[in-house]
Amino acid sequence: MVSSKGQVVIPKRVREELGLTPGTVLRVRVEGRRVILEPVEEPPEEVFVRAGSSVTERILREAKSFGDKAQRLLEDLGVPVG
Repeated sequence: MVSSKGQVVIPKRVREELGLTPGTVLRVRVEGRRVILEPVEEPPEEVFVRAGSSVTERILREAKSFGDKAQRLLEDLGVPVG
């Protein structure tokens, strides 16, 4: 049965047989009038965002800057670093 939110319960026996646990990603396909649910080993391609160097370089610079500031702060406080 499909709930009002479009949710479907997979019976416990089937979940155990397939090793489905909370958080398992399922691929949903339609074949004719059938709905096919398949566990996905790797995240589907559509969950990733393609980013060019103009995005990644800025993020890496910011991360390094925060790391450098944190290290200086720890050193100023007399905390051994590294």
